[in-house]
Amino acid sequence: MGAPKNLFDLLSCPSTGEELTLLAGAMRAPSGASYPVRNGVPVLLRDPDQKVEHEGELNVWNAYEPTLQFMFDSLPSDALILDLGSGNRALDLPHVVRADVVLTPHVDVVMDAHDLPFKDESFSLVYASAVFEHLHTPWRAAEEIWRILKPGGFVIADCNFVFPFHGYPAVYFNASGEGMKRLFTKFTELACFAAPWQMPSYAIKAVLGEFFRLFHPKTEGDAKIIETLGILQSLPLDDADHRFDPKDAMRIAAATTYIGCKQPNGDDSLLPECVLKEWRASPALQSRFPKPNGLVVQIASERVENMFDWARREGAAQHPEIAAWLESRVPFDKRGKG
Repeated sequence: MGAPKNLFDLLSCPSTGEELTLLAGAMRAPSGASYPVRNGVPVLLRDPDQKVEHEGELNVWNAYEPTLQFMFDSLPSDALILDLGSGNRALDLPHVVRADVVLTPHVDVVMDAHDLPFKDESFSLVYASAVFEHLHTPWRAAEEIWRILKPGGFVIADCNFVFPFHGYPAVYFNASGEGMKRLFTKFTELACFAAPWQMPSYAIKAVLGEFFRLFHPKTEGDAKIIETLGILQSLPLDDADHRFDPKDAMRIAAATTYIGCKQPNGDDSLLPECVLKEWRASPALQSRFPKPNGLVVQIASERVENMFDWARREGAAQHPEIAAWLESRVPFDKRGKG
């Protein structure tokens, strides 16, 4: 398969895996399967009658969390990123494909995470936030992510752990860090942690909020419960999060995040040999970047860097071979002309 020129070059039939062709306003497979294109957005659901309704109006998101955006930006310019379960994310980056099971105003393709309508080894990174708890067969989605990632590519996925039932169409599975590791057992683990917005205070707030929403006091005892829990809810719980050891925090975190790398041969990397050569020859780089194919160093601290970012900055400035490799990358544009 040649380098994809746009979003449509990436697509495949969610039922058969066949390549799709845009014809007469629909995406069509050689076997006869046909999928509608609505407002320019391919709707690639195996079940055409599949309907998902949100509990409420979706928030519009205009940015990614800064550390996540750093990871995206550090990758080579030809790296394709899938935002799986993007919801109503208004931020529209040319190399990020926004995908969701619902046709929102800000989505590039409608799909089901259990049957990803993309060709094998199309993406360099798959990001799935607040998705896996809503999947009836999450291990199937993990296999699909493995399939569509390039060797050396990354998955960043989080899942609710200590969190109330919610969402669309349901919450099927919450997962601890150990559960996430089991889901992505084929991947090389790079990190598994509770992000700042997933810490115990958020779990307590979420559970209390749902308690207050669903509990209907009828007695004086009930009123006392509401009063007492209200005091707890008013406390600055966020201030307590930094008191937890990171591993202890994961025992009662609202959610857990897993970062893994697809390495079927054990050493697959998106980094070129010219960069890896410098890492192998430099004890200083090895100390600075213990995992050369990692996406971030010391997530729990303020040290945010990786070998991809080093290559773009210091590496390119010091080594012409690295600079030449970076310049040879052809940026991907999902709306590019075929």
